[in-house]
Order: sequence, then structure tokens, then C-alpha cells
Amino acid sequence: MELNVKRLSECTLNQAVEVWNKGFEDYYVQIVMTVDAFLARMVAEGLSPDYSFVAFDGDEPVGIILNGIRTISSAKTAWNGGTAVAASHRRHGVARQLLEASIQLYREEGVSRATLEAFKQNEKAIALYQQMGYEVTDQLVVLESSEAWHPGELPRGDYTVRWSGPHEAARLPFYDANSAWQTGWQSLKDGHAVIASDPQGHPVGYALAKRVYDALGEHTSTFLYQCVTSPDAPGTDGIVRLLCSEVFAGADALRKRALNLPGTSVCAEALTVGGFTVAVEQVKMDKSF
Repeated sequence: MELNVKRLSECTLNQAVEVWNKGFEDYYVQIVMTVDAFLARMVAEGLSPDYSFVAFDGDEPVGIILNGIRTISSAKTAWNGGTAVAASHRRHGVARQLLEASIQLYREEGVSRATLEAFKQNEKAIALYQQMGYEVTDQLVVLESSEAWHPGELPRGDYTVRWSGPHEAARLPFYDANSAWQTGWQSLKDGHAVIASDPQGHPVGYALAKRVYDALGEHTSTFLYQCVTSPDAPGTDGIVRLLCSEVFAGADALRKRALNLPGTSVCAEALTVGGFTVAVEQVKMDKSF
């Protein structure tokens, strides 16, 4: 199929949102967006119209790919924040052409690593990404609960916990810079870092989290993005439970979600034992240049 692939910056917002919604109208989860929601997501997650592409069949937008580029640990990293193709134009190579345009852009921009997440059950998409040079590097889970969380035994001793800006986590020597893009500190401009220190005052773990409030200022939900401990710290299970207890304090009956945690992580296990359930399973995929 002959397509015209343009940068998103050359298109109207309505065209971009139209094809995004067409591509995701029958998806595994609800991702349909308004223009305002689309813009807010682009800004919040570091997605760029100059790095993103829209595929046209004549004058009709039929596919879209959203991309962002960041410097992470001194290396340029690109993220595919969503690939969508209208149902009427699937199985015609639209997604492949969008990926090819993106990979060419990554090379031009000096990207060292490209990353994305795909729903575990979306085997066709995963196979296409593998054909384009991506490899599965991790299994991710989204966990959720609206019930009181039971942390179990907390660590003994005079551990302290403090809240700060998310950038503080990036300064820790054990910060996980390879976490999923949306869980990195750069994506949490209105979030917080929660840092735990041992009785000697040495940082032993951190969590990245965000609390959401309604128009009246009422706390409605809490999101956890990372919960990581120092490899040198003893009793990592207890430190994780301590951090999660702090993050979810006062949210017993509220919506609680942990986003894109490594499925085998101590945090995922602790939350599951404490009553969280798996809402979504994804794979993390990376490509090196």
C-alpha cells in the first residue's frame, strides 16, 4: 500500500487524535482520548510531535506512532509511546512503515537504545517488533487494589522516610534508570520520591509515586511507579513494605495502582501478597543501535 508518512508536527491535532482513537477503539484497554487529553499526555510523558509520525492513505490518516527521546544515564534513549492503525488498514504494512520511519529517525538523532512496551497477549505486535530488531527484556505487571493493603512485618530499627521531588531518586547510586519510560522520574513532574534511610542515615530504598486529587482537593487515588532498594541493604523485603506503606498511607478505600513493575520484583510480590491483583501484563522490549 502506498502511504504518505508525515511528522506529527506537520499534521493537525484533530487528524492525530482521530487516527489514534480509530486505532485503539477495539483495543485491550480503553485508550481513546480527547484533544486535551492527547496534548496532556504528550507533554507529561515527553513525547514530541517532531519525533512522531502519522501515515496517510490519500487525505485520510490511517496510522500513528508517538515517540519521545531523552538522555538517560548519559545515553540517548527513544520510546515508542504507542502505535495505532485504523482497523480498515491493518495487515497492509502500515505499522511497519511507521516503525521504519521511527528507527531511521532514531539513528539520525544518535539514539543508543530504543524501548517500548507491548501487551503480553498482543503476539502479532510483539512479532513485528522482533522483526524490527527489538528484544523482550522484561515482563511487566500493572497491579491494582481498592481495598486496605496489608504490608505484613515492617523492618525493625530506626528507619526514616522522607518525601521529596522525583529528581532526588535519580541521584541515588541504585536508581533504576532502565525502568519502563513512564515510570522514570522525568515522567513524574507532579509526583514524589519517597526515600528510606537506615538508622545510620544511609539511603536504602526509594519509591516514585503520585497522589491524585479531584476538583475539591479530595485524595482520590495513588499511583506507584517504582519501588527499589539498594543491593547492599539487608532485609529488602521489609524496606519495600515500609516504602509501600508510606506511599499508600491514607488510601485504604481509594484506588491504588502500581504501574509497569517488573513481574518478578520484590515490590510486585509484596503487593500481591498484600491483596493487589494483576490488571495488565506487558513485555518491555529494547533495541540497541
